[in-house]
Amino acid sequence: MLSENESNTNHDVLIIGGGLAGLTLAKQLLIADPGLGICIVHNRKFPNPERIHKVGESTVEIGAFYLSNVVGCALHLQTDHLRKMGLRFIQTLGQSDEAAPYRELGLTHYAHHATYQIDRGKLENHLHDELGRSVTLIENSKVLDFERQGDRNEVSIRDHAGKVNTRSARWVVDASGRGRVLMKKFDLKKDAGITHSSVWFRVAGKVDINEFLASSDPENPFLNVEERWRSTTQLVGKGYWVWIIPIDEQTTSVGIVFDNSIHDLSTMSAYPMAMTWLKHHEPRFHGYMEGKGFEVLDFAMMRNYSYLSGQFLSADGWALTGEAAGFVDPMYSNGTDMIGLANTMITNAITKSDSEDQITWMNGVLSETYAGFVDTHRDSFKRFDDWNYIFVKSSWDTTFYFLFMCVLFMNRKFEDLEYIHTIHDRITAFYALHHDVMVHLRQADTVTSDYVIPDFVNLVGSIQDYANRTIIAKNQSDEAITALLDYNMGILKELAASILETKTFDQNFYHMKERLDAASPSF
Repeated sequence: MLSENESNTNHDVLIIGGGLAGLTLAKQLLIADPGLGICIVHNRKFPNPERIHKVGESTVEIGAFYLSNVVGCALHLQTDHLRKMGLRFIQTLGQSDEAAPYRELGLTHYAHHATYQIDRGKLENHLHDELGRSVTLIENSKVLDFERQGDRNEVSIRDHAGKVNTRSARWVVDASGRGRVLMKKFDLKKDAGITHSSVWFRVAGKVDINEFLASSDPENPFLNVEERWRSTTQLVGKGYWVWIIPIDEQTTSVGIVFDNSIHDLSTMSAYPMAMTWLKHHEPRFHGYMEGKGFEVLDFAMMRNYSYLSGQFLSADGWALTGEAAGFVDPMYSNGTDMIGLANTMITNAITKSDSEDQITWMNGVLSETYAGFVDTHRDSFKRFDDWNYIFVKSSWDTTFYFLFMCVLFMNRKFEDLEYIHTIHDRITAFYALHHDVMVHLRQADTVTSDYVIPDFVNLVGSIQDYANRTIIAKNQSDEAITALLDYNMGILKELAASILETKTFDQNFYHMKERLDAASPSF
């Protein structure tokens, strides 16, 4: 267990918040410099409740790699959480008949790199226990304010009894989630330009999509995929998607995410109303849930959930991570990715650099990273009733993520400041290409008539499959990773041209993998 240490009030780092972002940052900092004195000020008391502690139960490649390989939770994830069978899009076209056709895009087996459906309470309790007595933990307390005095920050903390004390730290990192202590203090909040909202609830039961979405069509490759329910399943329709995420064998998270210009939060702002909304838009899922009669464990909602900070790192010794730094969108489950990316740059700032210019540059790198995620999600839901759009948008987004962002992070190059400096022009070029594709796809009816896509799209054997398999390089030298990124840029330029110009993306989707495998580049 961690312990509260009243005798030592001077720390190298004071972290506001003992959630996933704060706990993983503490672990990463101690791995980088075991001699650091770290204090975590947490507004609750451990242990956390399991199953319903926090929303955000799904990880993708960067976040899973961060938890497994950077902060050392691999065994815990493998033994105490569910392995995820990727992201699965299903379009039911609003039909309720059990035999009615539907469309599906997903995997028939697990991806090359393990990702997980996680119980946030269980994971955070594990991280708390792993830290042991290596940090000072102050529970049931709130950071009121802090002031810079010389090269240190003097932090005022109030406990639940109202007692106020002061601690000193070289760095203060805000990991308070939507408490956003520093964002409020320095007036950093800015509009992300995304007008989406959500409601969600957890039920005590296993929602198995094989029980209500299992077409007997002989062209359906998913028919006998028993663990298909372990996917993050997204039921898509005009202006919305509904997530179905298993937390464990007995608990499922369900959420409705939507564009405010098409759907209204007031029509689903309580559980009975949300079920009525599902009955209208996703009647097959609604009928299944009604038939099961699962106990509802909780219900929550959030209007206009997207926001960003105008700054993430300061040479005055403060930083923001997790939802204290911003939240873009739950669409691709990138929340833990953003924690890993921000925590890595913060660890760099605290353990490798005291230079004001360097920290300003690192802040710019994080700003560029967040902007790339925003570009992906801005104005993205309106055409979710267009199967061609779902096919092209999700395939491009995922392939771009694997070939660029995952290569940088999962080959441990994002933490190498000198390397990021040397290839920064390339990084900018990747984001510029992605932006061009996003601008094109935001236009109405962009891809509607370009392709004839089958109702069942198996990602195995596709360019996404290739991109996922080739993330980790055999040779992780600077020169080899730069060569790999240049090679991947060539792939993405060809894919972009097949969307923007030649309209041959459907051909490239499978054929490009065959061609790339035949070329057998050695990276």
